Amino acid sequence: MEQESIIFPVKKYDARHDVLHVYLNKRCNWYYSSAEEPAHDIYVIYDDDTDEIVGFKILDYKRNVKKARQMFPQYDFSISE
Repeated sequence: MEQESIIFPVKKYDARHDVLHVYLNKRCNWYYSSAEEPAHDIYVIYDDDTDEIVGFKILDYKRNVKKARQMFPQYDFSISE
């Protein structure tokens, strides 16, 4: 069976909890990564080996997306509802 290839970045929006998960590459794994909270409810996920940003988690997305875009303008935090 051929394995499905994943095209990054992957954005998963949880509407029930208003949380956006952004996976920039396959190394975005909570077990092998570290996270920092540079602003309330915005988490940046770093690869432990390279310190490269590999993902984001934005809690209370609708309230915090503008702040995330200002802090990290090079990343796309848009969702399709």
